[in-house]
Amino acid sequence: MIKIGNAKIKDLDKVVELENEIWPEGTRASKEKFESRLKIFPQGFFLALKNEEVIGTSTSEIINYEPENPPTSWENITDKGYIRNHNLNGNALYVVSIGAVSRSGGGSALISAQKNLAQKLDLKYLILGARISGYDKYCKINKEININDYVKLRREDKELIDPELRFYTRNGLKLHKIISNYMQEDKESRNYGAIMVWENKSKDK
Repeated sequence: MIKIGNAKIKDLDKVVELENEIWPEGTRASKEKFESRLKIFPQGFFLALKNEEVIGTSTSEIINYEPENPPTSWENITDKGYIRNHNLNGNALYVVSIGAVSRSGGGSALISAQKNLAQKLDLKYLILGARISGYDKYCKINKEININDYVKLRREDKELIDPELRFYTRNGLKLHKIISNYMQEDKESRNYGAIMVWENKSKDK
């Protein structure tokens, strides 16, 4: 059974260890950035645990989101990962980071935790900029293809080919827009990012 709880200072070494294990070089956050996120918005810093072992982590911040003017880069919207631009008067919860041991169930549990927090805070949206991690590999193995065509490709079971986009759509988020140069040094995604959105329907009730 997976347990979700908020991170404490003592957990950060484990968080960084997991970060280095699951993310490719160039996309990893430092301990200093996690310390800043924990200090500024501890409510949005979650751990997923299984048998008392940390199997996943997720951090978030509050932003002001305009659907017609989505974030243009992860570095800008997250203050390069330090979230010093966290906006208590915003209308959306932006997922700064999420990562879990593959096929552990931790990732989906963390998305649920962030959705629940958005509802608790009465925010209209949950937003994130997803990596498009299968794009470079697909082009090298198959053929060069435009990013906007790639994100529509589906497997035989009708689910999206890209593993990151497939994960988020399974968890109720919808693809809103593809952004070039969204995250620096993300070679697997060729620096593209996908703005994914979940709308808090209870906000309108």
